[in-house]
Amino acid sequence: MEGQDAQATSNRQRVWVTTAEACTALGMSRETLRQLRLRGVLQPGKHYRRWGCTQGRGPLQWHLENVEATITGWSRRHLRF
Repeated sequence: MEGQDAQATSNRQRVWVTTAEACTALGMSRETLRQLRLRGVLQPGKHYRRWGCTQGRGPLQWHLENVEATITGWSRRHLRF
């Protein structure tokens, strides 16, 4: 458990992280990130970007701070208990 906490802390120090790292740090699945992206909650350039390959087919990188802030605000507005 301590290794995961250290990994999450390490990831937060980097601006852009891989999808696997984002899932671990945010505690959500790849599918949840994908759905939030497809629904327009997470936007290109601000929350995620493609890297590594050309023509828009590279893997995604995620901006943890922006994603977390947006998800927190979005869930407060849309997930009423």
